[in-house]
Amino acid sequence: MALRESLEKILFEYPLVSNDNFKGHSFASYVRNVVPKSISASLELPEIYSVEASAGKGSWAKVPWIAIFNKLVTESVQSGFYCVYLFRADFSGVYLSLNQGIADKRKKFGLKKSRDMVRDQAQLFKDQLGSEKLREFSEPLDLQLDSVPKETTSRRLGLAYEAGNIASKFYSRESLPDDEELVDDVRKVLEIYFSLFEEVSLKEEADSDLLKEVSLNETAENNQPEREWFEDRTKYRLHRVTERNQTLSRKVKQLQGYECKACGFDFESRYGEIGRGYIEAHHNVPISNLSGTKMKLDPLNDFTVLCSNCHSMIHRIKPTPTLEEFRQNLMM
Repeated sequence: MALRESLEKILFEYPLVSNDNFKGHSFASYVRNVVPKSISASLELPEIYSVEASAGKGSWAKVPWIAIFNKLVTESVQSGFYCVYLFRADFSGVYLSLNQGIADKRKKFGLKKSRDMVRDQAQLFKDQLGSEKLREFSEPLDLQLDSVPKETTSRRLGLAYEAGNIASKFYSRESLPDDEELVDDVRKVLEIYFSLFEEVSLKEEADSDLLKEVSLNETAENNQPEREWFEDRTKYRLHRVTERNQTLSRKVKQLQGYECKACGFDFESRYGEIGRGYIEAHHNVPISNLSGTKMKLDPLNDFTVLCSNCHSMIHRIKPTPTLEEFRQNLMM
């Protein structure tokens, strides 16, 4: 089934079937199981991506979605950022959006503050990417939530999607583009997705280490809770700006140890207990090359472990060198 046909089927049939009992409904199963496979086939996505779709859990979602995840960034709509089709609550159309998860923040900070956080973060992302890169995907996200009762989970989720939107384009139900245009748009958004990952997330670990130190110092001095933001808007440094695949990162470190493969630095030897188990995972294959590569990420062969300094420095060299090339630079 082609991409346009999948979107069209949901736009026209979902409002009708959503009046039926949700449990065991064939259309919910179609959205959950058939649509992701159809879209993966249409887009010919490399294995670094996964596709999921949802019509709800336990009841029909007012805003069903189809998400495309980069596994290096996130594998869930609950955290990180991802590419997603979001259907309007009145099914007058669907958005292709680069959006952010909020569930992990909501547990810690509450709903209102979490929405404010991802809204501010979305603006920082937009500033980082620049207006030219977002030119075709700058439409405001309006999910027509007036039709959704207030104080319901569906409305809260819809408001979170609107707050977390980084880039989006709207397609009217009555004038969906053909498959060629739809596929081209997804590929463009995936390029923005990767660009954001490259521009921002590679700085995360080094920045979060600095921010953790700042936060701990402030906590000790002021007895205040840890700050989520570092106030340096000129450099757009964000604490935990991207919730990357932490399971993969942990596996890399468990298999390769905690001594820098470039310079031999060991955080525990230098800092004692607070340095135990700390190191950073570096992708041997430049991230920009992964978007078109069919590969499974091997924590032993596709990564190496580096200290914060070496990790920052290796990415200052363009093109990014191999570990051996970087070691040679250190010896010069």
